Amino acid sequence: ADIRRWYAVVSGRPPQVDLPTRADFTFGEPVNLQSTFPLLDLANDFLGCISADGLEMYFDSIRGGGQGKDDLWVCKRASVEDDWGPPENLGPAVNSASMEQVVSLSGDGLELYVFSLRPGYPGNGDLYVSKRATRNSPWGPARNLGPKVNSPYVDFTPRVSFDGLELYFSSNRPAGHGGTDLYVSARATPDDPWGDPVNLGPAVNSPAGDTFACPSQDGLLLFFASARPGGNGDWDIWVARRASRSAPWEPAVNLGPVVNGPGSDGVPFLPADGSALYFMRESGGTWTQWKAPILPIRAPGGEPLKGERDQK
Repeated sequence: ADIRRWYAVVSGRPPQVDLPTRADFTFGEPVNLQSTFPLLDLANDFLGCISADGLEMYFDSIRGGGQGKDDLWVCKRASVEDDWGPPENLGPAVNSASMEQVVSLSGDGLELYVFSLRPGYPGNGDLYVSKRATRNSPWGPARNLGPKVNSPYVDFTPRVSFDGLELYFSSNRPAGHGGTDLYVSARATPDDPWGDPVNLGPAVNSPAGDTFACPSQDGLLLFFASARPGGNGDWDIWVARRASRSAPWEPAVNLGPVVNGPGSDGVPFLPADGSALYFMRESGGTWTQWKAPILPIRAPGGEPLKGERDQK
């Protein structure tokens, strides 16, 4: 099992739709992450997230020395000016003899959300969470989020919002819009249980399949991968907007050819400062990982546009 196989889950193509073109940021030239993180084997290590303080980098890998088929690892550093330390396996509290992938860290660094194929209830691939008391504490046992969030189908690609109040994920459960749809569970505080998952609706989801959602820090932008038409390749990265946390999502917009190539692009995530978009790119059957700077578009005279905050 491999993160790349999820791109084969969906099939079918929806009719062409007209898309809005509004944007108040653009992207700089993407840089291959091999030059940024040379200690990672980017053919086998898939970067999942970087902590809000920039001192921890989590990824999943099939490298040796783990607990199972695909494990979660972390690299640490003392300050953002220091080099990253060697990869450390998160150990048997988080990893199992099966597969763990697609890791997401809450903004306070105390919750780690994981997709796992370990045996458990209720589905064939579920979402789990591991917690720690402080940033220096060890991670506690990964616990299944239970039937409130997970279904008897495949629920995967978790991404928790920076404030820890929204949990986005993909699922192939029926009654959606396509092969895989994006859902969100919400809670009032980080101490409350997650609520019933809600489908993000036709502005975000399509009949062609949608996955790997990633919200911006303020929760007003949602980056995700989609196989819908109107893009540059088989899978592209798109973004949806909303005016406030309680407003509905507006129709998704393709990020364009600077980010999206002729093959497949996906697995987007943002660092806490919103300075760049990290993503994966496929070309000729080979996957590589990239980082594209996010550049605000400014009004005449150099004043930031109102929407510039959306990238943060």
